[in-house]
Amino acid sequence: MNKGEGEAMDSGGGESVVNWQNARYKADILTHPLYDQLLSAHVACLRIATPVDQLPRIDAQLAQSQQVVTKYSALGSHQGLVPDDKELDQFMVCYHVS
Repeated sequence: MNKGEGEAMDSGGGESVVNWQNARYKADILTHPLYDQLLSAHVACLRIATPVDQLPRIDAQLAQSQQVVTKYSALGSHQGLVPDDKELDQFMVCYHVS
């Protein structure tokens, strides 16, 4: 079976295909034009709900965010192009507006 199509493989390979597919989904989210706005809105919500003594943890995670972007951007299937994924677009807009 073609691993590139994200199809399930027989025993032993199925988990790696799922992990690879999840990584591709993350890459699609990270390359979406609304990702930075979504991240900012999410962090703003976290800051409101987080006890003051825990705020440095948020800052530490944000400092590492570029490493995460770099890691998953390598998996982008679009070579710099934004995928035509209406479902992802709808999710990003709805989550950002909420």
